[in-house]
Amino acid sequence: MFKFGVAKCDITPQEGMVIPGYYSKRFVEGVLDPLYAKAMVFENDGAISVAVVCDTINLRRDDVLRIRRGICEACGIPEKNISVSASHTHTGGPTFDWFDVGEHNPIYINTLVEGAISAAVNAFNKLVPAKIGFLKTEVPGYAFIRRYLTENGKVVTNQGGMNSNIVGTAGTPDISFVIGKVTDEQGKKLAFISNYGVHLDMIGGNKVSADYPGYLAKLVNERFGDDVESVFFTGPCGNTNHFNLLKVPVKSKIEETNPELPIYQKTAHALFDAICELESKIELSDSIIPKVSREFISAKLRVPTKEYVETANRFLHGDNVKFEGYGMEHLSFNGRHLIALATLAAFNNPIKMIDVEVMVLSLGDSAIVTWPAEVFVEYGKALRERFADKNIIIGELSNGTVDCYLPTEEAIEQGGYEPTITGANTPEPKLGTDMVNVTISLLEQSGF
Repeated sequence: MFKFGVAKCDITPQEGMVIPGYYSKRFVEGVLDPLYAKAMVFENDGAISVAVVCDTINLRRDDVLRIRRGICEACGIPEKNISVSASHTHTGGPTFDWFDVGEHNPIYINTLVEGAISAAVNAFNKLVPAKIGFLKTEVPGYAFIRRYLTENGKVVTNQGGMNSNIVGTAGTPDISFVIGKVTDEQGKKLAFISNYGVHLDMIGGNKVSADYPGYLAKLVNERFGDDVESVFFTGPCGNTNHFNLLKVPVKSKIEETNPELPIYQKTAHALFDAICELESKIELSDSIIPKVSREFISAKLRVPTKEYVETANRFLHGDNVKFEGYGMEHLSFNGRHLIALATLAAFNNPIKMIDVEVMVLSLGDSAIVTWPAEVFVEYGKALRERFADKNIIIGELSNGTVDCYLPTEEAIEQGGYEPTITGANTPEPKLGTDMVNVTISLLEQSGF
């Protein structure tokens, strides 16, 4: 018999703590909405797994391992059966140490780790016989490729409305929206699980927020009850955001009824409308057996070019140069400062390989896949196309093994911000192809 438990724990940072995610340091000045660690436990006849999602920009590997160890010690669930994902909100707590604009605050990290463990333990203690099912649809108009092609063949990021030489976008977004519904035996709703791929950077400022997934949870609670959880996995969105700079027409119910709402609320409404439309059509099963599998991939780290290193050194020694020819000429002084620091950190890094974790949780004809990094949408689309008749949730920035972008080979050739080395441990894009292939193999081995 399939059983399910879900719970959450508040992990809102204290006022004055650092908010990572931008080129300058920000500090918490208030709370728009609380942040949570949310945990789901799936069990059937001894087969058990846990999926944790935290409202934070990123998670380090050592913190993920602490969460896994704490859950294992409290519940006896094997650590290898536990995934931990970050939502990638840019208005979260200090979990990300990015040179001089981020911070890995040990006081806050303890709050987050303990909160994630507590959520999982509570979810485990709330296991009840349940039914689960998934459906997928598309929600256009709220995810856009943020890399723009110019007449000279270069690619620039976020310049569509400010550059007269734009001729199009470098790719198309993945507008897939996957919805899961869980009820108890009597049909009472327990949770909605969902997945969409657009950056959680719609709010900005110095107030804490879970961004559009937080507002989506609010809408779910208002419609279905405060005891119904909304657990959201951020899909591959390394090269997407919400800016409709090319003025693509957007047709949705919320655009017609309340077009003046902030974009994070409109995005949440569009996703919520899809949930309301499809939730009654989801076929539920009480016989799903959760199957967890994982594999580690050895990934080679990128080394910056001689020209990049020379530009970084010149900049850091007071020469106000730009990274000419890389599609980053528009970067601010602070942006160039951080890229220069990252370039030298990667150049001086004695580590040349890292082991990257890929996890798969199969749930009948659906699956939750957890990948590392800020993944380009092309990789997610490749996986979804391979299993076109299945429902696949892809949670990026999971399990703490890669804390930077994972672009395609083509993107690196095109240039722009995302393919730039942004940290000491930036993997080569071959990892993306390997990651997709390993995921396909794991899914096939599980009978997917």
